[in-house]
Amino acid sequence: MKKLLSALLLICTIHVLHAQKSVCIAFYNQENLFDTIDDPLKDDNEFLPTAEKQWNTQKYLTKLENMSSVLSAMNEGHGPDILGMCEIENAQVLTDLSSHKNIKGMHYKSVHFEGPDKRSIDNALLYKSGLFKVLYAVAVPVNWPADADFKTRDILYVKLETKSKDQLVLLINHFPSRSGGELESRPKRLYVASVLRNIVDTILEKDPNENIIIMGDFNDEPSDASIDSVLRAKESMYNLYGGNLYNPMVEIQQTEMGSYMHRGKWNVLDQIILSNGLVIGNRKYILRKESADIFKQPWMLETEQKFKGSPKRTYAGNKYIGGYSDHLPVYLYLDLKK
Repeated sequence: MKKLLSALLLICTIHVLHAQKSVCIAFYNQENLFDTIDDPLKDDNEFLPTAEKQWNTQKYLTKLENMSSVLSAMNEGHGPDILGMCEIENAQVLTDLSSHKNIKGMHYKSVHFEGPDKRSIDNALLYKSGLFKVLYAVAVPVNWPADADFKTRDILYVKLETKSKDQLVLLINHFPSRSGGELESRPKRLYVASVLRNIVDTILEKDPNENIIIMGDFNDEPSDASIDSVLRAKESMYNLYGGNLYNPMVEIQQTEMGSYMHRGKWNVLDQIILSNGLVIGNRKYILRKESADIFKQPWMLETEQKFKGSPKRTYAGNKYIGGYSDHLPVYLYLDLKK
């Protein structure tokens, strides 16, 4: 018994040391993580047992199993320390996911606000409660000036404090889709990017060295105007003057890899973007160079010839596939400075 307790203590100690030396930041579009219960205030009818998709308890449990399996495999089996998410229906699905046996031992807590999206898809945050505490959290609304009836996702703004008493500001996004055409929908993404940029400017005006981590499914790539020109997220970490941000996902786009596949072509729609302080290490944490990547395992991908290599999703239209998500998670590491 003593040997067993000693072994368990050693495992716990190794895990704590691992978490103290680095922080794994990730983002993962959950592809409609919905429960099976009708919300009369939202249009969640697509994901009910009576819908054409025939979404039911068994499919929901499979979804939780699949998504938790991905999380448990990330960060060398430790799970992300901080995980931004989108396409979350409500707080209950976050509770169900974080309490799943695959990741229950990671002690995740969540941040979520019920948003205005008519389909009830929201942004959310999971974080390891043993490593961080929430200092501040708010959902920043995005009001499209050209159409008061247009409702899009809030920007989730969360400030975390680390065990080393440093602070991390998380801004989690899900920009408007390209539905109706990329060109036709572009103004909406440009506008949301301007709202996000204003948030960043307000933060940096108070503290130019603030640790800001922007993440999300932007429905645009790093080279698109919403990211490069409006948000000013740049390819070079040596071009961060005047509030420019660093986007390590540009290099991934240049390799023709991506987090989402459309018509056989990879796109880098999911990104993690950093403020200057985390790149040059003004405080306690600094970006681990070349650590930004896409998490991809063979079991997360399609094996059928027509779609081989693409993310194995939950649904293709109304056809149930029983996979994970139509997106792959992205991640990077911040190291604690010596």
